Amino acid sequence: MAIGSLQAQRHLTLSDAIEQALSHNESLSQAVIDAQIAQEQSQRANAIFMPQVDMAYTALVTNNPLNSFGFKLNQEVVTQADFNPMLLNDPGTNRNFSAELQLRQPLLNLDAIYQRQSARAMSRVKRYSQQRQEEYLRFKIQKAYMQIALAYKNKQMMDQVVAMAQSFADRAKAMHDEGLIQTADWLEAKNYLLKTQTQGQEAESGVANSCDQLSFLMGQPIGEVYTVDEIEAEVPDILASQWGDRSDIRAFEAGITMAQHNVKANKMTFLPRINAFGSYQFNDNHFAQFDANSYLVGITLSWKLFGGMQRIHNVRTARLNVEKMRSKLHETEQQAQVDYNQALRTYSDLNKEVRQVTSMVNQMEEAWRIQSDRYEQGLAPTSDLLRVQSQLAQQRLALAMTYFKRNVNMAWMQLITGK
Repeated sequence: MAIGSLQAQRHLTLSDAIEQALSHNESLSQAVIDAQIAQEQSQRANAIFMPQVDMAYTALVTNNPLNSFGFKLNQEVVTQADFNPMLLNDPGTNRNFSAELQLRQPLLNLDAIYQRQSARAMSRVKRYSQQRQEEYLRFKIQKAYMQIALAYKNKQMMDQVVAMAQSFADRAKAMHDEGLIQTADWLEAKNYLLKTQTQGQEAESGVANSCDQLSFLMGQPIGEVYTVDEIEAEVPDILASQWGDRSDIRAFEAGITMAQHNVKANKMTFLPRINAFGSYQFNDNHFAQFDANSYLVGITLSWKLFGGMQRIHNVRTARLNVEKMRSKLHETEQQAQVDYNQALRTYSDLNKEVRQVTSMVNQMEEAWRIQSDRYEQGLAPTSDLLRVQSQLAQQRLALAMTYFKRNVNMAWMQLITGK
């Protein structure tokens, strides 16, 4: 990217960036879809209470004696002549067209009831996971937004350094022409100017790179350049015992509930099931005619007494999953405490670093002023002036970087605490 190519810029506020990310970020969209899928699966589990109705139309042709006589019975067309032994043994070709409506109504399936509760808990897990991903996306947007501000500060400082280097190079040339400095000093000033111009180009590319990253997070076309506001995150006031407010903690708690329902569901497979069924049938020997009808209704009790130890192992596996989820919850809570304590210490360290670097910047500015005066009077070599100027630029950038790290750390604390 050439110098001066950051002309077409659009101002973007942090709230607008977050809003666009929540609406268009692809990873978050996938999390939303996962939550919707889990919700649909939860609704599908309601089938354990709902009847199931099927309809079928069947056309059959046979010369089988037993089936042929059955066709006539279903069609209600049996006559005395049909009991002729010769006709019974050799009925010839017969056909039957049957329309059937079947109904199955679950009455008592205890394992399915707990499977339904497990599906509902899974839906809550996905919703909390989606919420946590939204929170993490907000943090990433804040970080990327502040990264752009830092990149602009870096570019602004490098523009100043380039301007100072240009002025210094011009002054060195004039002094060289007057015979006040040697050619080596003038060439050193020129080389320093070229170096700062290269760094200025890198600073400009840094702005574009930071904007591209923010565009990616917002789900927007890559290549647009933004101007941003100066922001500072707030340190959340929270006690370490409040991790339950975090959405990922709630997701693990819902996951434990889901696993516990799976244990109960597997236990219930040892009990019998009770279901009702019914059918209504039309039969005729001509297509699309329904002269004869019949119905069949009943209740069935089914009990799987032995399943090859499969159900026992399913119960054991489900119990182990409960223990696994509890372990993950405990691990996450401990990690949250570690992260929070570390973030607090980092915040304290960064506050001290801000004060120290600010003091160093002030000292370097004074050193630059003194060294510049000495150089004007011919009392300081070119290398000393360039060294001080380079150190001043580095300290200014270090101060901006320290502010950036402190703001990112505060945003990270908000994510850790779920605030």
